[in-house]
Amino acid sequence: MEIERDLRELWKQMAEAAQAEGQQMVLRVCVLNLLVYAPGQRSTGEISKIMAEVTTEHPSRGIVMLPKPEAPSSVVHAWVTAQCHVSVGGRKQVCCEQIVVTAEGEGIFQLPSIVRSLLVSDLPVVLWWRDIPALGNRLFKELVETSDRVIIDSARLPDPEEGLIELAAFIQREFPWAAFSDLNWSRLTPWRVAVAGLFDAPDRLSCLNRLNLVEIQCDSSSMDSVSSQALLIIGWLASRLKWHPVSRPRWTERHIYQMELAAPNRTILIRVKTSPAINPGRADLRSLKLIAESDPPAQFVVIGRDGSSHHSYLQTYIEFGGTPIAGKITCLNKESETRLLSQELEILGHDTVYEQVLEFLAELLNPRI
Repeated sequence: MEIERDLRELWKQMAEAAQAEGQQMVLRVCVLNLLVYAPGQRSTGEISKIMAEVTTEHPSRGIVMLPKPEAPSSVVHAWVTAQCHVSVGGRKQVCCEQIVVTAEGEGIFQLPSIVRSLLVSDLPVVLWWRDIPALGNRLFKELVETSDRVIIDSARLPDPEEGLIELAAFIQREFPWAAFSDLNWSRLTPWRVAVAGLFDAPDRLSCLNRLNLVEIQCDSSSMDSVSSQALLIIGWLASRLKWHPVSRPRWTERHIYQMELAAPNRTILIRVKTSPAINPGRADLRSLKLIAESDPPAQFVVIGRDGSSHHSYLQTYIEFGGTPIAGKITCLNKESETRLLSQELEILGHDTVYEQVLEFLAELLNPRI
């Protein structure tokens, strides 16, 4: 195949150039196949930077697909490059290969067959779909069929409720073997750690069985939409605490979205207050309050606060029996897309908690409730 021939020639030229100039030995490394589907005019430059950083921790054969489905002609082009960095100790250049494929018009439907022909055999295949998760899209399905793991971003869903229902069904019915990850779920990791930390002490842990009100504040991309982050954190709480849906969520007034869940001997009211998104294109969680109204009353609170351009922080506090208890402030690095992707590539199998959250949300958001 022409691309494979180009790759052989690339490595030969690099080795010869390094030897002639007395540079470090070139070491070709590959631990996985990383497929990237990235439409959009800005994708070329952005993906090159992301791949350069990601491959320092996860050397891979990168196959970057840059589709232009709206183009009138049907054309496919490909070229090869190498991503290199100096190893620890500076003795070797560690390099991995990157294949860039541009496809226009109907040519995008050639991408699955091209990708399959370029995979390094016996290595895991990870698909990063850097676009709206198009679950009914033929191209998406064919690329998922080729992959062991699939990384999406539910923040891109235009309708989070409908999108998460479809995603749960897609995973359970059509591709149960593929391990799905979600960059938006990863953004919630500090929140989940903070919430769990509020209940470390035995006297606080017992309050979990008395919680009857959850109040959430989040950004929203539109007036009649709740963020996927709010839904995911609700799904996490409910699936961990064994709460069950009583009725389908509803908008009770402008910007107020609420639902009722059931636990033994009590009902839990969950109320979400939405506000216009601070960051364009993002709908982030702003605060989470867990309340037990029975005697003694207790509140467990996590608040997200913006800091500098590179940092934010989470503030926690507790009020128990009317007495405030000092919490803590955790400084967070604002996770870049690159860092989130690297973290997801460290997961080798299924994220069972995430899959259980989706399963719960599919039941909660089902119109038949």
